[in-house]
Amino acid sequence: MTSNADETTMSRRGLFRVGAAGAAAATGLAAGSGGVAAQYDGWLDDVDNYDGTHDYTGQDEVTVAVGAVDGLKFGPAAILIDPGTTVVWEWTGEGGAHNVVADDETFNSGDPVSEEGATFEYTFDDASDGDTFNYLCVPHEAVGMKGVVAIGSVDDDLVTPGGDGGDGDDGGDGNATDGGNTTDGGNASDGGPSAPDLSANDIGALALALGFAGALLVPLFYAAHKMASEE
Repeated sequence: MTSNADETTMSRRGLFRVGAAGAAAATGLAAGSGGVAAQYDGWLDDVDNYDGTHDYTGQDEVTVAVGAVDGLKFGPAAILIDPGTTVVWEWTGEGGAHNVVADDETFNSGDPVSEEGATFEYTFDDASDGDTFNYLCVPHEAVGMKGVVAIGSVDDDLVTPGGDGGDGDDGGDGNATDGGNTTDGGNASDGGPSAPDLSANDIGALALALGFAGALLVPLFYAAHKMASEE
């Protein structure tokens, strides 16, 4: 449910909807030999929260926060999606009034707004594998409020959502590495202590101690039995 870019409107709830209009021109191919510093022709060099391209391929819709981090960032700064995926930019209400404008005007949310929960969406129907779309917040471009949408594939460090310190990895899921397991103080099934790890030396020492204790108990047991018999 989208409309052409020249028919962009904002509802009372601050919802912007823009459909793909014509052939989408790439704003630059991801270049370089890999690693975040070489990507997007330097477009994100001054973007503090750029940590690689977050891989959302396989999803029909992806949400990007407007006013993330200190209120002056897009989060994530760079995303990878499939052709035809809809990207929804959602305002956090932080950092003042923002907008979302492609560097080549492929998409444009219009005048800056500050309303929390306002959204703008664009569907990349006509994008091709290898295209990249640079975009920015016009009022805050100078402080690094910029982002990138990459299509299909990109020569960059990829970040898997939910496995990089954010987007679902902040509470643990009870697996073998983050709690409730048999290696860090809990039993995987009932929360009890796990069995101690014993080395060969530990086992030998334990057996020796038990044997010594047994050697002391035998004569004591014999004496007690004899006394009981005499009575």
